[in-house]
Amino acid sequence: MESLKKYFRTLDWPLLLFLIFFLNVKLYVKALAVIVAVCFSWKRRGALRSWRGMWWRFYPVMILLALINAGLSIRSMSLPAWMAFGLGCVYWGLAMLAAWQLFLFVEGASKERLHKTVSFLFLLNAGIMLASFILVCIRAGVLNPYNYEGEHRRFFISTGDMITGIGLDSSVTAALISAFGLLYFLYRCKWGLALLCYVTILLATSNTTNYLLGFVLVIAFLFYSDRLQKSMILIFFGLMAVFAAKVAPSNQEYAHTLLGRLGGKNEYVEPVPIPNAKWTEFVESNQMTQKEDKLHSFMSELYLPGQADSIKRQYTAWRMSGRVIAWQELGRFFREHPGRLLLGTGMGNFSSRLAFRTTGLGIEGSYPARYAYIHPFFRQNYLFLYLYYHTRDEGQHSVINKPDSVYGQLLSEYGLIGVGCFVILYLAAFGRGLWKRPVRSYGAPLLLLMAGAFFTEYWFEQLSVVVLFELLMLLDKHAAG
Repeated sequence: MESLKKYFRTLDWPLLLFLIFFLNVKLYVKALAVIVAVCFSWKRRGALRSWRGMWWRFYPVMILLALINAGLSIRSMSLPAWMAFGLGCVYWGLAMLAAWQLFLFVEGASKERLHKTVSFLFLLNAGIMLASFILVCIRAGVLNPYNYEGEHRRFFISTGDMITGIGLDSSVTAALISAFGLLYFLYRCKWGLALLCYVTILLATSNTTNYLLGFVLVIAFLFYSDRLQKSMILIFFGLMAVFAAKVAPSNQEYAHTLLGRLGGKNEYVEPVPIPNAKWTEFVESNQMTQKEDKLHSFMSELYLPGQADSIKRQYTAWRMSGRVIAWQELGRFFREHPGRLLLGTGMGNFSSRLAFRTTGLGIEGSYPARYAYIHPFFRQNYLFLYLYYHTRDEGQHSVINKPDSVYGQLLSEYGLIGVGCFVILYLAAFGRGLWKRPVRSYGAPLLLLMAGAFFTEYWFEQLSVVVLFELLMLLDKHAAG
């Protein structure tokens, strides 16, 4: 007990509490974490002067681009449009203030204390993921819910979706945090902790995270690892093979089917409803059916009957992936509106978490229906694409059918200028000098993992894993001097 108390005294508790609350899924909890942190660090605000030119510049530039677009469209903006604009500024503002706080935390504490705090955070996330898995086992009444087909396959391949982490967010977020932890511990030679993080990644069965991490580990194995690290990477892949074959073969089969669809091999076939389904046959939950009915009703109000199957007529890839269609739609949009290519369509007007949230449908969080805002560009493109797939059976509610992407968001809403600012002010700021260091660190593979993850979700607006990524990259830069 005494040793435990001594260990807890070595942690940076203000930083730990800030991260725990900021990673929470609720926006008001994130805002509270930032406000409290800013109040406590207000006396140190002068430290901002010492980090001009760092990645922090990216955030005010995004707000500036949003203001320019709003100014160009000011005559056509209604009250709901201004409210949506305000919420978008809140997203970017919170991300900017969180980045400022991270810098102050890193500058104001010893590196050993910071690393112990980060390590504890990863352990806490892994512990919560393991606990949530145990709860799933108890609810299912079996030791391996990944193969349990009872209760109309309530668990089965959906087991991983029930795993949550430190932010009480989705399994994808929890798995990505554990992926950060794996790279962090792998390059700090903490093999047991790296292995623990990988086990939790497998439990979450996040195919997106698994494939991204697998790609990064292959690159690391070939070009950026010593013998011990190569051995650990081989152990990771061995565990993945055993897990896929013995623990969750159904999930592996599902992942291969999705990859086949992306390659044009496995076209999606809508399942035929089964009357009087058996205990082991899949039946959609009432909650999912109600959600589909709600979206279908909204779609019927917003679009003409002839538009319902327009995607089938316009895009041959409709059976393969909605994400592929999203990029095709974006290309078609810019061909039809070349004047929008430089600055984009404006914040919340085409592709963003903000655009989905302000529909009032509860897609990306609650929003007052009376102030619902849907820009025509969003209505005719990504909103229709989302509704097209999510009003169909649950098998179509896959990540490969969602248009979510940071790169798509920046290009569509902030234009080429926004993408350029992201590459120069953000990615390049973190990537500068990584490959020239005499000692290998987690910085390069972590940057590669995050750059890939930006293709899959609106991570900046989610206000979760990005703050942890920035903290780790700051620590890595400080360790390198």
